[in-house]
Amino acid sequence: RTLLISFSLFKCYCCLALSSSTFNEREHNLKMNTLTTPSVSVIQKALSGKMILAPLTRGGNLPFRRLCADFGMETSISEMIYARSLLRGDAVEQARLRRAENEKIFGVQIATNSIGEGVDAIRKAELAGADFVDLNCGCPIHEATRRGLGSSLLRSPKKLAKLVNGLVSGSNIPITVKIRLGCEADTINCCEVVSAIREAGAAAVTIHGRTAQQGYSKNSDWALIQKAVKDGKDQGYDDVPVIGNGDILTHYEARRRIEETGVDSVMVGRGALTKPWIFKEFNENETWIPDANERIGVYRTLANYMKDHFGNDEMGKKKAWNFLP
Repeated sequence: RTLLISFSLFKCYCCLALSSSTFNEREHNLKMNTLTTPSVSVIQKALSGKMILAPLTRGGNLPFRRLCADFGMETSISEMIYARSLLRGDAVEQARLRRAENEKIFGVQIATNSIGEGVDAIRKAELAGADFVDLNCGCPIHEATRRGLGSSLLRSPKKLAKLVNGLVSGSNIPITVKIRLGCEADTINCCEVVSAIREAGAAAVTIHGRTAQQGYSKNSDWALIQKAVKDGKDQGYDDVPVIGNGDILTHYEARRRIEETGVDSVMVGRGALTKPWIFKEFNENETWIPDANERIGVYRTLANYMKDHFGNDEMGKKKAWNFLP
């Protein structure tokens, strides 16, 4: 019965929600810029024993992250930002630097293959209030790989290690890296890549259990993620968290993956989009099944957050409506 809430009723509530106060951006930026810069150890602790929100294109916007934080999300990462576009002043990319007031630990994910460009983008992220910056080495889309970004960086672990080391050396905030198993099934090299970027100084690494070629098809290979965890311990990198990602749709699945593979944390994407209260379930180790009124309440809250972020004029409503589920 809960799943059969009429779409028309949902729209009615969302329309009501998109009609009051606006967000004070100047006050927000001032508050964000007064945050202290966290150390590597602080970030590593924040990335251990947690369920982390993945960087989600379109879906991982500020209002949605704000909603997830309401449900107990402690660590989140922005949508992927092209460093070059950010430095050129692209308004969309600049907007992705913004952090919700209730995001406890917030990372900004960038796509770059240049040390100088990356360091400049990291500086902008730091000034915007980011606690850490994540380097995207997993995006499989042609728009990224044709530029030598995203998953294409996995083809040369040595070059990637040099890039990571340069970013770490030029940054005041910790640098993490998100990868895939490899580019294709016959070029899987995640263990080699993880070893290289750890030695380069990465504060943590996230492994998505699929190759770039697989995209989001087939099941994630958690056995390879487990092997990377074991290799790290054998090499003496116990202090560098490994975060597992892929097919985490329930809180009990998250717990099982942590226990079975030894990953320090898990990262969720689709699981959070399906039910943002998955963080509450993980923290309390208990399934929550909201009734119809509670679900409408969640939608209404998200709509209000969209209004706060995008504004209450016609343009703001149009943008918000593109993101509402």
